[in-house]
Amino acid sequence: MAVRGQGTPNLHEPGVVRAFVDEAARRGLLAGAAELDGREPFPAVAAGRAADG
Repeated sequence: MAVRGQGTPNLHEPGVVRAFVDEAARRGLLAGAAELDGREPFPAVAAGRAADG
């Protein structure tokens, strides 16, 4: 899944999985049981990774 203007986050790169965990925490999904389409956080993670350089 490509994000407009950014590449797809590569789960093999350092920091990418952590970015997904941070995004899930930001959305309040780590406090208990939650269901989420795994593609929903991709734009936020890709944008954050692009901003980090």
